[in-house]
Amino acid sequence: MERKKELTFSTGEFAAFFGIKKDTLFYYDKIKLFCPAGVSANGYRYYTASQIGPFGTLLALREMKMSIAEIRAYFRNQSAQQLRDMAAAQLAKTTGEIQKLYEIKRLFEQIVTVTQDGLSADAGQVTIQTLPPEHLLYSSQRIGGLQENPQRWWDIYSSFLQETGSSGAVYVGSVIAQDKLEAGQYGQIDRLFIRCAGTEHAGVLREGGDYAVIYHKGDYDGLPKTYDRLLAEIRRLGWLIDGNAYEEYPIAELASSRVEEYVTKISVKVKKQPNG
Repeated sequence: MERKKELTFSTGEFAAFFGIKKDTLFYYDKIKLFCPAGVSANGYRYYTASQIGPFGTLLALREMKMSIAEIRAYFRNQSAQQLRDMAAAQLAKTTGEIQKLYEIKRLFEQIVTVTQDGLSADAGQVTIQTLPPEHLLYSSQRIGGLQENPQRWWDIYSSFLQETGSSGAVYVGSVIAQDKLEAGQYGQIDRLFIRCAGTEHAGVLREGGDYAVIYHKGDYDGLPKTYDRLLAEIRRLGWLIDGNAYEEYPIAELASSRVEEYVTKISVKVKKQPNG
C-alpha cells in the first residue's frame, strides 16, 4: 500500500508558520543547527510537518535565552533527563541574574530617593523629626580627626565597601560620637555606616525616636558653623542631645562636580529637657 505523502513547506511558508524571517532559517541551516528536510528538484529547500515540533522546541529554548551551543548540545542527546539538567542549570543562572538586577534596581531607587531629599532640602533650617528604628552596618575601622588626615575618610570608605561587598554607588554616612559632638569636635568622625537594606536583623539597630535634623549646603569646610547652629537651636527649642550625630550626603561627588551644590544631612538623637 502506498504511504501517504508528508506535508511539506517552502522556506517562506515554514517561516510564516512560526512568525519569523526566512533569514533565521537560512542562518540555522548555515550553522547546522536546524536544516531543511531536503532540496526539491528545482533547487529550493523544503521543510516537513514532522519538523514543526523540533523547531518549535528550538524557538522556545531561544526565547528562554539559551545559547546556540547549549541548544546544539541538547539536540545531540535529547532526553527528559537532559532537558531537566539543562533547565536546572539555566534556572540557577537566571536566579543569579535576577538577584543582580534586583540589587541594581534597589540602588537606582536609593539614588532617586536620596537625591530628591537633597534637592528639596531647606538648608540651615532645624526640624525635629520622629524617625523609625533602623539597622545600620558600621565600619570596623575608626576614622578620628579629619583635620590631621583628610584622606583617611576615603581610605576607610574604600575598605568599608570591600568589607561589605557594596557597590561604589551605595550611600555611606559618617558618625560623630555624642561626646565629640558636645565638645564641638565635629571633625572627629567615629566610623562610617550604611543602611542594611532588605535585611531585617543585620547590623546594629539605631534607636528610633526624636531627631534634630539640619541640611548643610556647600563645601564640607562650612560644616562646623552648621553644627554650631544645630546645637544652639536644639538648646533654644528645649531639647537635649541624646545620641550620636549621623552625617549623610544626599548630593555629593556622585551627583555634582560643583562643591557649592553639595548637600549634607545631619541627624542627632534628642530628648526633651526636664520640665521642657
